Amino acid sequence: MTDPRKPGWDLVAAICAPYGQDGLALAAQLEQWGAHPRLCADGEALKAAVLDPSLTLLLATDDALETHAAELAAALREQPAWSDLPIIVFSAQANSGGSQQQWAFLRQFANLTVLARPSPANVLRAAFDAACRARAWQFTVREQMQTLSAAAGLLEQRVLERTAELYAEVETRKRVESALNESRKLEAIGRLTGGVAHDFNNLLQVIQGSTTLLPLVEPGGERFQRALHAIQRAASRGAKLTHQLLAFGRRQALSGGALDIAGQLEEMRDLLQQSLREQIPLTLDIEPGLWLADADSTQLEVALLNLAVNAKDALPRGGKVTIGACNLTLPSPKVGETELRGEFVWLTVADNGPGMAPEVEAQAFDPFFTTKPVGAGTGLGLSQVYGFAKQSGGTAWIDTSPEGTRVSILLPRSKAAVAPDKEAGGDVAPLAVAGRRVLLVEDDPEVADATLTLLENLGCSTTLARDAQEALRQPLDAFDLLFSDVVMPGAMDGIGLARRVRELRPGMPILLASGYVVAPERLQGLSISVLAKPYTQEELRKALGRLLAGQ
Repeated sequence: MTDPRKPGWDLVAAICAPYGQDGLALAAQLEQWGAHPRLCADGEALKAAVLDPSLTLLLATDDALETHAAELAAALREQPAWSDLPIIVFSAQANSGGSQQQWAFLRQFANLTVLARPSPANVLRAAFDAACRARAWQFTVREQMQTLSAAAGLLEQRVLERTAELYAEVETRKRVESALNESRKLEAIGRLTGGVAHDFNNLLQVIQGSTTLLPLVEPGGERFQRALHAIQRAASRGAKLTHQLLAFGRRQALSGGALDIAGQLEEMRDLLQQSLREQIPLTLDIEPGLWLADADSTQLEVALLNLAVNAKDALPRGGKVTIGACNLTLPSPKVGETELRGEFVWLTVADNGPGMAPEVEAQAFDPFFTTKPVGAGTGLGLSQVYGFAKQSGGTAWIDTSPEGTRVSILLPRSKAAVAPDKEAGGDVAPLAVAGRRVLLVEDDPEVADATLTLLENLGCSTTLARDAQEALRQPLDAFDLLFSDVVMPGAMDGIGLARRVRELRPGMPILLASGYVVAPERLQGLSISVLAKPYTQEELRKALGRLLAGQ
């Protein structure tokens, strides 16, 4: 076996034999064997020697051991984990076997060798060498533990340094991603601003050109009618454009309710197929027992048509499109991680086209982003889909691969048990509005003048208030209906005015008109009607008539 003792090892042996000449005799013998003896005259010296980490072994007589047993036992308990100090005890009773009590006393000192007193030199030498080898192995373990401890400290330091580097890299990545996201936002805002300016400039050009032409042509003539119709078409296109922008910005007032999506898909089948062309067959995959959804049917129809048109453009050589609808309870392994929880209706529109490039997929929901040629699309279709889904309380996302693209829409499940009967609960026949007394609240002078003219043409008696406070100073019982703008200056807007009027006169019909609602969710629970700007005289007449008929 390998001898663990190293050349030049400083061997230190403690000797506790304070009675007679045993101590000096042992010291002389150990010096001959190359050891450095250390005589311990009392318990304190013995304890100090045992606690010295350079000590190799302890030699003690039985009477000294009995005298200083407490000090020795205490010192042995304080040894480090690697240490188990070898002890050689000289006992006059070793050859007689001793009593059980004596051996129980000796066993408390653990690594113990008992020799006869006196003991032959060769026996002592064998015990001495064995103790030295055992202690040498302990010193080897100590060195290895120190090496491991140093390595562990170095490893811990390197882990801390690498962790700090990773934190720094993460922070740097966050800053870069934040800057990139900000850049993309600015790019999207720039694209949005440019797209709005481009489209509205075209509309304004039509209106400007037509209004310039009107005074120069014969009133009622063909050219006069063409110019007038051009202005009306431009206004309609502008209204559609703003509605799409509001859908993306989630600032439109949605008409929520229990929507039978399965029934609506069946009703729209022919319309959707016409949008796709004949060479692209449409398949409906609707789960039996599909839940009702809480969503606006008109906006859902627009979203589905937008997705159908996008699918058609992705399949110039033909293909197939599948519209699916199923029930989904979140969280679910069927979809990725989302903050939404609860029951939803999951709508999907999938095609088997070539899919989207990653950079296109990343920007697909951005307003005015389009890969279509100039004039082939506004770039607002998918942004309307996303805005509609988010404002409805759901979400939308895109899955794409070389095998095709699937756009998913989640809409929250309606709490209603059945959908309203469209035939039984259809449009209420509007009442005549002529002679009705209307309190009009509008802060914009030009809009107010135009609205007063429309109401006058409808035969209404109208009183104008410039803001909510002025309207509340009017005697509400003197009017049949409140017609107010939503966004107005002052502490109270149109929705706040409607709430206050509901408190003062609960049964009064209220019609709000707006092209922009800061918080559409504030309209919930008010039981009021909303007319989207811009509106025609006929749309105003129908809205007023339905409101009065449902009084």
